[in-house]
Amino acid sequence: MKNSLGIIGGVGPLASSYLYEMITKKTKANKDQEHLDIILLSHASIPDRTAYILNHSNENPFPYLLEDCKLLQKLGAKMIVIPCNTSCYFHELLQKEIDIPINNMVKDTAEYLDNKNIKKVAILATTGTIKSKLYQNELDKHNIDYVLPDQDKVMNIIYNYIKAGKTIDEDIWDDLINDLDVEAYILGCTELSVVKKDLKLNKAFIDPLEVETEIILNFFGKQTQERM
Repeated sequence: MKNSLGIIGGVGPLASSYLYEMITKKTKANKDQEHLDIILLSHASIPDRTAYILNHSNENPFPYLLEDCKLLQKLGAKMIVIPCNTSCYFHELLQKEIDIPINNMVKDTAEYLDNKNIKKVAILATTGTIKSKLYQNELDKHNIDYVLPDQDKVMNIIYNYIKAGKTIDEDIWDDLINDLDVEAYILGCTELSVVKKDLKLNKAFIDPLEVETEIILNFFGKQTQERM
């Protein structure tokens, strides 16, 4: 399927399905044929990215991600997106092996914040993303200050609620973000994109999946609309 978008999904499944839904709803189209051709691999069995980053004795996700990227390229994808912030840890290594662009949502989100002239943010992300300083390093390049909330609370929401298929209530969410003196909050784990949708969070909560959706549709020359 030539000139299509390739998505390595399943990391996690809810976030991947939400990205597909977001792309579909944001595309201005009057018929099926005006939508973007998409190849979606829901590869949920890819080893946990955070577990590997924190302890390299765990199984390495990189060979699985690389195999999927090669498959998508072979199938005719023109661009690849991995709806998992923590996977950006492997971005440089993956891109060296692949001829088509692989989006880096961490880098893209930092650039988005810079363009919006946002100067101080909270980073809500997995421990793997935080420990590897993916967002911190990119934000530093743009002179954007950041704070890190209680990491145990963040991981509780990601793993014990969203990944476990449980609904997060507003009290638990408010307990995480209260007293953070920032202009915006980076939802630096795609599971947290689902929280934004479910709790109808405002525009201060920056969703990298939304950032990627705009980039994807612009890349493929698709008109956008605000219906979400």
